[in-house]
Amino acid sequence: MMPTHATHLHRECEVFCRYLFGRAPGDYILEKYCQAHERSSEYFSAGAFDHALLSVASRGPAFARLADSYACLFARYSAFRRKLILLFSILESASVRHGFSEDVDGSAQPVLFAKIVFRGVLFALRLALACLLFLPMRLALGASQAATEKGH
Repeated sequence: MMPTHATHLHRECEVFCRYLFGRAPGDYILEKYCQAHERSSEYFSAGAFDHALLSVASRGPAFARLADSYACLFARYSAFRRKLILLFSILESASVRHGFSEDVDGSAQPVLFAKIVFRGVLFALRLALACLLFLPMRLALGASQAATEKGH
């Protein structure tokens, strides 16, 4: 049986919350995420590549991190990034009440520097892997979309 649109959005919201904050969203966050999609469905409409990027990102937090590594540089205005911004906005307005507040890192400067370098190296590795996955996909979907548009 095909999942409903709301079920799909709940799954997407849960995956993205786990990616961004390491925990599942509550009912209030899920409700607001779905409401935003109902009110602004055209804002989240996606082309072929955007749809593929969202499909990969929705598989789990690790896939969302991989997709975001690519999208933050090469697909900044994609539907995926717009959905992450929406989720950040919802969580910002409800952060304290729903347990999504920021933790402050009080590490000493050398430890903080080491963390920054480590995260930078991890990002570079994820970006390389993401490029290997998404660049061919983008080229293939772009070529098929151009051929479809040319035929019509």
